[in-house]
Amino acid sequence: MLPKYVKRVRSKGKDYYYFDTGKRVDGKKVYTKLPSPRDLAFGGSYAALMGHRNRKQITEVVKVPKLVQLYQLGAQYKDLSKASTKLYDIYLRKLEVLLPAAPVAEITRGDMQRLFDGMAEKPGAANAFLSVSSALFSWGKDREYLTRNPCDGIVPNKLGEHAPWPDHVLQAALQADDDRVRLVTHLLYYTAQRIGDVLRMSWNDIENGRVAVTQEKTDKKLRIALHKRLEVELAKHPRTGLLICVNDRGLPLKTDTTTKRLAAFSENLGHRRVAHGLRKNAVIALLEAGCTMAEAAAISGQSLKMVEHYAKERDQMKLGDAAMLKWEGNGR
Repeated sequence: MLPKYVKRVRSKGKDYYYFDTGKRVDGKKVYTKLPSPRDLAFGGSYAALMGHRNRKQITEVVKVPKLVQLYQLGAQYKDLSKASTKLYDIYLRKLEVLLPAAPVAEITRGDMQRLFDGMAEKPGAANAFLSVSSALFSWGKDREYLTRNPCDGIVPNKLGEHAPWPDHVLQAALQADDDRVRLVTHLLYYTAQRIGDVLRMSWNDIENGRVAVTQEKTDKKLRIALHKRLEVELAKHPRTGLLICVNDRGLPLKTDTTTKRLAAFSENLGHRRVAHGLRKNAVIALLEAGCTMAEAAAISGQSLKMVEHYAKERDQMKLGDAAMLKWEGNGR
């Protein structure tokens, strides 16, 4: 005789055992697979399931859209920065569309792996989808809407890092005939900020030789001293609008268009580089100028760990030459 709530199903000459969880989805009972009663693991699995069944539970089976709704009402979601909230909303909505009727307690790692694999053409987006989904399920697990995070164990795609611009390409951009390329390059390089933050800079943000920045991704507020070369470049541009970076009609430059413009400039000089690489150039320049990690971080707004990571890209010959000069100057 089988224990309470356990049923046996015989298929293709084999016996399979299932536990009645006491839940229903669309009027149908929800069963969880059990080991064979002869298996040593049966007792522990059965006891755990009985404990869950006997515990007072929410009768509603929570599906993905409901879990998303509950998550977005919580403090963890509300504490996200504006940029992170925007990103989370994109991928939470995507998860809702892909799994609109799935009870969260029944979503498997295999389910999420297949969704992740289906985004192979966009590895960066796939990684973001995985990260946001994992955060949602981790939140749900802590509140016992599910027993395990189905994203655990899924390996993110390896993405190439944004390489710094070669020095001759950087210098060419800083002296470019294209006013927009030259201006944006100056702002990116001499403030060490992301392109989105640079394109939102207004003339009113500049006061007493500093530019005020509130980083979209982190909400970190910075007041960065203007580099003299940046001041010279800014003086070349008329204040035709509220924002610094505008087109010939005084309209704000768009991130996508500007990113492509800078990438095309670099590629025309034989190197595929992206705008974010200039941030790495800036941090490296600060460190090579003798700044400490903390001083460089005060400009870029990054963590010390990230600045240290960027430091690995410093020019070995420049560092070696500087070290040799110090050695020779020591008289030994």
